[in-house]
Amino acid sequence: MWFTDRMQTPRGRRIAAVLLASALLVAGCSGSGSDSGSPATTSTADRPATSTPTEPSSEDRFPGKDWDVEDPADHGIDVAALEKASSYAFQEEAHTQGLVVVHRGAIVYERYAPGSDKDSPAASWSMAKSITSAVVGIAIEEGKIPGVDAPMTTWYPKWADEGLGTVKLRDVLQMATGQRWNENYDPTQGPSDIINMVATEKDQLAYAESRPPAVPPGTEFNYSSGVSMLMSGILQQATGMRADEYAQQKLIEPIGMSKVKWWRDAAGHTLTYCCFDTTSRDFARIGLLYLHGGKWGDRQVVPAQWVRDSLTPSPTSDGAYGYQWWLNDIDGVPDDAFFAQGFDGQWIYVVPSLDLIVVRNGTYVQNPGPPVADPNLFSVYPPSGFVEGKGTRPPEGDWDSTQMLRLVVDAVRG
Repeated sequence: MWFTDRMQTPRGRRIAAVLLASALLVAGCSGSGSDSGSPATTSTADRPATSTPTEPSSEDRFPGKDWDVEDPADHGIDVAALEKASSYAFQEEAHTQGLVVVHRGAIVYERYAPGSDKDSPAASWSMAKSITSAVVGIAIEEGKIPGVDAPMTTWYPKWADEGLGTVKLRDVLQMATGQRWNENYDPTQGPSDIINMVATEKDQLAYAESRPPAVPPGTEFNYSSGVSMLMSGILQQATGMRADEYAQQKLIEPIGMSKVKWWRDAAGHTLTYCCFDTTSRDFARIGLLYLHGGKWGDRQVVPAQWVRDSLTPSPTSDGAYGYQWWLNDIDGVPDDAFFAQGFDGQWIYVVPSLDLIVVRNGTYVQNPGPPVADPNLFSVYPPSGFVEGKGTRPPEGDWDSTQMLRLVVDAVRG
């Protein structure tokens, strides 16, 4: 969700922990956290102009309440190679909670850590950004939001007098609003907006809205959870409902997701940049929905054109980012792959040409109370294993999600 890759190293996490502890002392509470949406892959400008899912295969299936679970050998998958991928995912230092592999609409492999199962809640961290993008696309299709070229002053009129009057919704979706924002916990990078927003602000939306301009909009990619938080206010104003309530009606229920908790700040705004809790199986539903261009069975849940636009590289991201989805090319994986990513090892990988979805979630202990960041998020949702028995725990050592994905891809290719 939040960090650069340096914060995924042991030294980086120690730095994060120290800074977060300091921030939380200022906030007057306990807990800590970190997150990164920046993937550990190599971006390229050579990616195709659009990353459109392939035409559905003859074996297209969508789960009802339950998934079909089938033998990978019946799908032509190399079972021994798939077990090798699983062993890599569940090595001791990886802290994997759940791994789900979906091929041709059926679960062909799943595994959970001791004490967890298919019904265990898993964390999204910044995978929620990709889910939020889908909800925005639905609201545009329903005419509640004019379109991606709508000025942000439609919802944040004060911006007209604050040097942000030309920012468009498209700039928000592509992380290019031009606002000043530092999402890095590295102390050499200066003050951290993400620590300020998450650890000290009850109204996180107000903080995100207040960030001043730094560069002209549409000219610079700057990964920002604050930018994604702005969509909470847009959806609430446009639909008359909190973003999580609107999503429940328009996305979550139509694709059969269950056991969903989407966290809010202490002022009641849905955290559209993070913290969408559900099962690993249900995260796979999001991947399957986008693999099929937003269609679920006979229903077009997310507009097909929105999916295509979401998977088109933005001009400022060097081919790496669309509308809140990552598009980085990964060595050894088909070029049409795209993914949602969250800190502490949360991934939804989608490979349309292989009719494949791979979900990996890390260790997560969900707070038993209501999903409200009160007095702040880190006190109830601590990342990086900072509070024993709470929140999320990251992969450690040399574990690499892209290696896990390559092993699964190799198994599917046979």
